[in-house]
Amino acid sequence: MNLKLITYDVIELAEKVGWIYKGKKIASTGSTYLDFSRTVNDKTEWVTIRVADHKQFYQGWIIEYSVSPGDLYFEELESVLTKEFGKVGDIL
Repeated sequence: MNLKLITYDVIELAEKVGWIYKGKKIASTGSTYLDFSRTVNDKTEWVTIRVADHKQFYQGWIIEYSVSPGDLYFEELESVLTKEFGKVGDIL
């Protein structure tokens, strides 16, 4: 499992379906946390996508999807990210 390649694939997919990449954080466990947003009618929806080689144990304060064994497959991510505005992440 090449986490770096999966991370790039996640960014590419999210941007393709209308999300704006805002940045990343890397945890001491090697998990990468990618932040995205999209804006509609002056409201902004935020989501974090975690890329890791192990199952997620802790949830952050913003809605987070985990692409890792035992959580979400990369192939399922597009159907999540293409849901209507307000149904994917948090509106802040």
